[in-house]
Amino acid sequence: MRKDEEIKIITRGNRIKTRRELFEKKILFHKQLARMPFKRKIEMVIHLQEIASHIMPSSGKKRKVWKISSKPADERLKHEIA
Repeated sequence: MRKDEEIKIITRGNRIKTRRELFEKKILFHKQLARMPFKRKIEMVIHLQEIASHIMPSSGKKRKVWKISSKPADERLKHEIA
């Protein structure tokens, strides 16, 4: 084991973890996100957009929040073209 992997880090809740433990958790987290359905990922992005739109509304910058339609894209296009 390398010296930098043994470094102790204090996390939230004053838990002490090694650098190696933190990176193992990070890898696990990314694998879980990769297995998540695409629709759920988009829902998470929209939720984060809503949070961001409320954080600094007075900054004058218009924040866009995506809208999700329950209709599949091909159905929406048929109505827009007709």
